[in-house]
Amino acid sequence: MAVSDVLKRSGRPVVTLESGRSVDDAIDAMSAGNVSALIVTEKDLPVGIFSKRDVLRTYLRDKSRSFAAVRLGDAMTARLISAKPGDAIDMAMQVMLEAGIGHLPVIADEKIIGVLTAGDLVEYRLAALDDELHHLKEYIADLHEAGLD
Repeated sequence: MAVSDVLKRSGRPVVTLESGRSVDDAIDAMSAGNVSALIVTEKDLPVGIFSKRDVLRTYLRDKSRSFAAVRLGDAMTARLISAKPGDAIDMAMQVMLEAGIGHLPVIADEKIIGVLTAGDLVEYRLAALDDELHHLKEYIADLHEAGLD
């Protein structure tokens, strides 16, 4: 199964915000979109990601500074690790585990088409294991019936 297949299942919208906006704007956008991360853009191109973890880092960096005064481009994670729609799910899972990230943007032709979460991948893996268990039960039942003949 490819990354694009899991994206179709999740149906989650991609939330983006320009890097010149404030952290306060980002938090509002994340809340309104019911997402735990958004993609930071410049001239409609992805340049970073901003997640709940970045909110905490921003707060810890300077507790006296208002989120409205912090530019999103200064608070985002600039290292944007991403996947392509045709990438295998197992590869995407490996990338997320190795990088220690919970969100994986999916980019096609320099445009964000979706964001996979760790939860999306866990759901996929659980469904795959459930299918495998079902097939194994059928196989065992067939073996048992063959032994009775």
